[in-house]
Amino acid sequence: MFTLSSPAFQDGGTIPDKHVEDSVLSPPLRWQNAPQGTACFFLVMTDQDIPDMYRQNLGRGFIHWVACLPASVTELGEGASPGKMPTGSKEFKTDFVTFGMPGYGKHYGGPWPPDAPHRYTFTLFALKSVPNLSDEAGIDEIAGAVLYNTIDVARLIGVYGPAKKPLPG
Repeated sequence: MFTLSSPAFQDGGTIPDKHVEDSVLSPPLRWQNAPQGTACFFLVMTDQDIPDMYRQNLGRGFIHWVACLPASVTELGEGASPGKMPTGSKEFKTDFVTFGMPGYGKHYGGPWPPDAPHRYTFTLFALKSVPNLSDEAGIDEIAGAVLYNTIDVARLIGVYGPAKKPLPG
């Protein structure tokens, strides 16, 4: 069975403070039993519990992290994003960029729920081929390339909130 885990928190557990709010220090992640034929992985971290005012603008959950990883990679150390991703990896814009939050770009952005505890789903897609995506690809283009190319999926859910600090801006 293809699985995703973190030494920092259990599935359904609380994401530690050093990985939340204005932190861009990504948590460590590990996976095992990737399906045969995996050409690469796509990692997406999503907040599905966003307030309605954001959901109405996006039409989906809030994307905190998007990365394409080589098939040879089986873990990301703490703080891999930003700046220490494995060779051959590519990170994409998140919804922090969509909403123009200062200090965010193509890297991990920690949970920052303004209203209540939220669930953050780390989804790791095992893909049968490497999508040809530009560095500026948006989430809709990424979703189209990933969904029809997926062999298997592993998930890990972390919980955090409500935030201790107000959102910027």
